[in-house]
Amino acid sequence: MKWIKNYKKKSKDCVFCKIANKKEKALVLKEGDVYVIMNKFPYNTGHLLIFPRRHVKDFDELSKDELKKLFTITQKAIKLLKKTLKPKGFNIGINIGEVASASVEHIHIHVVPRFGADAGFMEIFDSTKVMPEPLEKTYKKLKKFSCLLE
Repeated sequence: MKWIKNYKKKSKDCVFCKIANKKEKALVLKEGDVYVIMNKFPYNTGHLLIFPRRHVKDFDELSKDELKKLFTITQKAIKLLKKTLKPKGFNIGINIGEVASASVEHIHIHVVPRFGADAGFMEIFDSTKVMPEPLEKTYKKLKKFSCLLE
């Protein structure tokens, strides 16, 4: 609810730039030219966000090097999630522009692990997402093997 209530109250500062400049706390798994963080408002357990350090709003603004690094790290993030959480599949997406549900104007990739039973009664009938474990617990599992992101 926190994200939904504050959606229209956009900050003048980009949240990903604030994370990269250590002005915003995040569950960071990798930092550098490309960041991997846990989504504080996940669609599912282990939902990761991958973004370049440089503030880029659109896909075609990425350099070839940034593009290569983003997708290389995305591949490594999938391996990390497979090793630690053992999902059955993934949703991987990039939303560009507000009409495409991009709530942050800094290019980023969503990696959402999917599990056999990740949609239950609450999700289907009450439009509510139930997370099976706290973010911090999932973060500790992923952080233990974050060397896979190097």
